Amino acid sequence: MKRNRMIAASLAFAIGAGIGAGTGTALPLTALAGSPEFAYTAEKWASLRDDKLEFEEIADLVHEYNNTVIQNQIEYQDYRDQDKDDISDDYYEAAQDILNNLDYPDPDEAGFASRLSSYLSNKVQADSLMEKGDDNVDDGEIKKLGYDQTEAGLVKSAQEQMISYWKQVYSLDSLKASKQQTELSLQSVNTKLSAGMSVQAELLSAQEAVDSAQASIISGQSGVDKTKESLCLMLGWTYGAAVEIGPPPEPKLERIAAIDPEADVERGLANSFSLKILQKQLANAAYGSTRDKLEQSLKSQRESAANSIKNSYRNLLLAKDNYDQALQAFAMEQDNMRTAETKMVAGTITPNDYRKQQAACASAETSVKTKQLDLLSAQVDYDWAVNGLAGS
Repeated sequence: MKRNRMIAASLAFAIGAGIGAGTGTALPLTALAGSPEFAYTAEKWASLRDDKLEFEEIADLVHEYNNTVIQNQIEYQDYRDQDKDDISDDYYEAAQDILNNLDYPDPDEAGFASRLSSYLSNKVQADSLMEKGDDNVDDGEIKKLGYDQTEAGLVKSAQEQMISYWKQVYSLDSLKASKQQTELSLQSVNTKLSAGMSVQAELLSAQEAVDSAQASIISGQSGVDKTKESLCLMLGWTYGAAVEIGPPPEPKLERIAAIDPEADVERGLANSFSLKILQKQLANAAYGSTRDKLEQSLKSQRESAANSIKNSYRNLLLAKDNYDQALQAFAMEQDNMRTAETKMVAGTITPNDYRKQQAACASAETSVKTKQLDLLSAQVDYDWAVNGLAGS
């Protein structure tokens, strides 16, 4: 029954994706969303179904349209309200079904070796299912926690991919600016060569710099496109859909200043999906080696989760310092740029030096954008560590 439901879910998602691709509809059809129509307002559904991705929509898009989440929602129906014994019985029944159909092959019949191999393979599978039934400590609630943990991890991954997308975009902008500089250098060398003030080798070197810059742009653009495609597919759009990626949010600096790390460690331990699962498995475990292993694992995971939150906080503070330094460096380059503009008007600076200052200012601005995204990424990591994914 579980296998049939999973097949049905996969077919439904594939059919929906096919219909969307054929009609120009980017997102799966309403019927394929994870929640019923009344789950959101008409305005919220419209926002989720348009062709613009906003950072704050990611969690809802994963919940409604991610294939893994949809399949888990369907599969969970088989585990809802089941206790430990119910799930153990499922393993036993599956094992018994295999054993009931086992028939030791006749050595005198043709293909005996092949049939014997199949018999032994099925017997091993049945024994494995029986062992899983004996060792099972899961119940419906634990299964739900596991699915919720998977969904949270997918949301975090999608948020990180969107941040990565914009970092690649900013990097691509820098590569394009660098290419412009190499082209200007090439023009300058050409001028000098015409005037007999340069040599052919210098021209070849300048041309190679232009070609190398162009190759870097092509590679950078490919990376941007791949990241965007992966992100959009993860959130339910069809392959090749024309999706606009909205701007990333700014880090919440006031929240960083207000963090109480010790309190957040306790919150993170209380929220941890992994720890909740282990605690419930331990409650279901009989005395013996399984219980001993779970007790040790719970202790180890608790220490790991606490350290994970502390490390995430340290990384957040470091990212904040780097961002502040980038802002200071940009402010300095802006001052230098204003000075260069004054000199350019007065004719006391060469065009080449002026362009260098422009490039330095643009580079500092890109650094601010990149460090801001690093800070946002660190904040996302810290928030998820506190909200259930510490040590996962």
